[in-house]
Amino acid sequence: MGKLQEKIYNNLPYPFKFILLNIKAFQNSKQRYTKEFDKYLQEYIGLWNADIKVIKEYQKEKLIGLLSEAYQYSEWYSSIMKPLGITIKAIEENPYEVLQKMPILKKTERKTSADTIVNTSRKTDAVGYTSGTSGAPTINYLDSESINRSFALWRRFHKVIGLDTQKVRQVRFSGRLMVRPDAKKPPFWVYNYFERQLLMSTYHLKESNLGHYVKKLNDFKPLLLDGYPSAIYILSRFINENNITLDFTPKAIAVTAETLYDYQRLEMEKAFKCHVFNQYASSEGSPFITECTEGNLHLNLDSGVFEFITTDGKKAKPGDVAQLMVTSFTNLKTPLIRYNIEDTILLSEKEIVCPCGCATPIIEKLTGREDDILWTEEKGYVGRMDTAYKGLEGIVKSQIIQESPQEIIVNLIADQKFDESMQESLLHNLKTRLGENISYQINTVEDIPLGPNGKFDAVKRNFKIKL
Repeated sequence: MGKLQEKIYNNLPYPFKFILLNIKAFQNSKQRYTKEFDKYLQEYIGLWNADIKVIKEYQKEKLIGLLSEAYQYSEWYSSIMKPLGITIKAIEENPYEVLQKMPILKKTERKTSADTIVNTSRKTDAVGYTSGTSGAPTINYLDSESINRSFALWRRFHKVIGLDTQKVRQVRFSGRLMVRPDAKKPPFWVYNYFERQLLMSTYHLKESNLGHYVKKLNDFKPLLLDGYPSAIYILSRFINENNITLDFTPKAIAVTAETLYDYQRLEMEKAFKCHVFNQYASSEGSPFITECTEGNLHLNLDSGVFEFITTDGKKAKPGDVAQLMVTSFTNLKTPLIRYNIEDTILLSEKEIVCPCGCATPIIEKLTGREDDILWTEEKGYVGRMDTAYKGLEGIVKSQIIQESPQEIIVNLIADQKFDESMQESLLHNLKTRLGENISYQINTVEDIPLGPNGKFDAVKRNFKIKL
């Protein structure tokens, strides 16, 4: 939605918002859920529990197709592949060897060169934008197959966690601006009739509004809560602190787009009495990483190829925090080949065969963007700072900002339980994880602004690491 359209939409009365949103939802639904979508969904469902050899053969076939199309129909990739001596025959004989010859695609290149990266053999059926953490939009061209395959993979994830493959009654918390930012009374949501989806605003989760959210949830009784973990956590904390018993129990909570922290998962599961499932994908078309019913995060090898490098550019080892370098089968119009998406994961220390029945590899954790990894001279790279809050009370919301290797700022929204002893404990925990020889500043604030697209940045590093 453009700025002018957004301004017009925001100023419309609620009934007109509902009508406009559902016109768009109808168009999206027709585009996403086609006969091809049904075919891809069955294909992916069959692959989930398939033998690993079958999955890898499928991956190889898709990689050959992706590289061949990029070679023939992408000006960007063709200009790289031909000087390297890559041919269609070489791609067909050993696509993985060809892949390793390709340079890493950087974020800046993806942003500035979309019109030459694009696959000219495929029709543009949709144009989207992703703001990322910088807020600067990146254009994303999509064809119908890419749209259908992405939604088929998403729906397979739903089936894996126990939901129907058809549309289920769900609530979504995302950064979409559904109601006026300055709205003081409900509704803070709009119903998407064609997706059976209640879109709840993440911009109005103030203490004075949370009771309205709970009442609406009790009326709606969703089977699935989906979206930003920071938003669902705020609501969960309110439910638990006020000893509210809900009138429904969802089958699952599925979170995405932000790092899921252990303390958030515990709060959500306590409030809603169901399991929280983590999922990774991206609006640019990254391959999927999804959590199974055993609580393990699986690399969906049928959605792309994953490579892992350390933050200093070396090949990652088991147990490392690693950057994701992805080659995707879910965006065939704007191909992503060895794309450094600048998100990080924690690799498992040893290979595990998951008892859920899926044979694809498992990673330990989704740790967030590369900028979410802190660095100090004393401790090196430090991820997953949620452990610094373990055992502390009174912290409603917090954000850690690292301005330099020697300077940490912590902004907290706190209640009366956060006293001097809690602050001392927090400072001790920070020093244990980041080092003693650092300046720590802990601020109690009234509010912490959301980042681009309504996401909450729990950790921010505002400098590049010089190695």
